[in-house]
Amino acid sequence: MKPSKSLIEKTWVVFVLFITSCANITEEIYLNADGSGKYMVYTDAIESTRSMMMGMMSSIYPDASEDSLRQVVEAQIWEQFPLEVDSIIDFSSRVPDSIKNDPDKRKYLDKMEMFMKGGKQDGYINSGMRFSFSSVDELQAFNDFLSENQGASGDAMKMDLPQMKVQYTFDGSSFARTSKINADVKMTDSTMMVIGSLIEESKTILILHLPRKAKKVSKDQLVGKVGKDVTYEFELIKVFMGTQSSDIKVEF
Repeated sequence: MKPSKSLIEKTWVVFVLFITSCANITEEIYLNADGSGKYMVYTDAIESTRSMMMGMMSSIYPDASEDSLRQVVEAQIWEQFPLEVDSIIDFSSRVPDSIKNDPDKRKYLDKMEMFMKGGKQDGYINSGMRFSFSSVDELQAFNDFLSENQGASGDAMKMDLPQMKVQYTFDGSSFARTSKINADVKMTDSTMMVIGSLIEESKTILILHLPRKAKKVSKDQLVGKVGKDVTYEFELIKVFMGTQSSDIKVEF
């Protein structure tokens, strides 16, 4: 299915929103025995739009009940999105020439896909990005690329925020992720208030699909371990403020 221009625009808006808004974010890492695999990060565009619309409606109609506002929102929400979609989105026009014309950066774009998948019957539309990597080192380099260029595609992503430095390690029988906030950036009180209001109730979910059954896993923030699949859940505001660790390690 070839997406329409309006769908591309909506997908880009959702992509920006899920980085900077109240949307829950899901990361999935499919890891093969040789260290290759696939990385995905996405949000449910319906969930994030519903949350945003509910917030707007409640501020406009403070005396209205939550149930009545929800009925209005549910009636309107599918007017903004397709009833069913499974598309790869070409977002190259949104990428500046400084990235497209740099071979060291372009190589990541060539292996990166923006997608939108789901519909009304599913109850969700997942919108995000996926990247196939040949080694965990390449996954690391891709993550560094995203961090270094997160402000390159729009003003909404250019807030002066502390950066999260993520480090992946893999030795054939274990996989680990550590993260550290760069505290050098000092945010103003107004920025703190804006960020807090955007991500106060947001969560990040990390799902690992391992090459073999998990034998031993770190317990902090663990919400599920079934066979080869391990799931962690973190409160985004606590991770951002450095009061909750998002470090994990699994052995298989």
